[in-house]
Amino acid sequence: MATPLESLVQEAKNGGLTVSFSPDIRVNADEFVYMERDCTAFLDEIISMQTQAQAIASREKWGLGESTEGLSSAATLVGWFRGKAGKTGAATDSANNVADILQQHYDIVVDIRDIHREIAKRYMAQDEEFAARYNELSANVPPSAIGSTEGKA
Repeated sequence: MATPLESLVQEAKNGGLTVSFSPDIRVNADEFVYMERDCTAFLDEIISMQTQAQAIASREKWGLGESTEGLSSAATLVGWFRGKAGKTGAATDSANNVADILQQHYDIVVDIRDIHREIAKRYMAQDEEFAARYNELSANVPPSAIGSTEGKA
């Protein structure tokens, strides 16, 4: 299955992706390294959320009366919650669930990361100063704020 930005990734790999900058904008290695770092951190967060969604979808007991005879609305509600968390194999499953939507986000972040990687490779092949700075930063990149528990309540 094609990803949302697959054609742009391929265009970048082929060297056909072009961008015009104003003279006020300077391309620097820092932004490429930090983009890579933050994409990786964001992908880790999405995986964590997907794991949580799957745990919700597969939860056995909900405590909503779903096993009470005659209380079919509770079982219906539990089925709806499971289906919104992720596909469960029920006839009512749809792509409008947390797990599938998170996968779409994951695919987009991978494409964004890959586009930036390809562009960085091209800059490194053409600019020794850029390449040196990129390699230096990559070896000592500070942690991303994405997924950090600092400042969270």
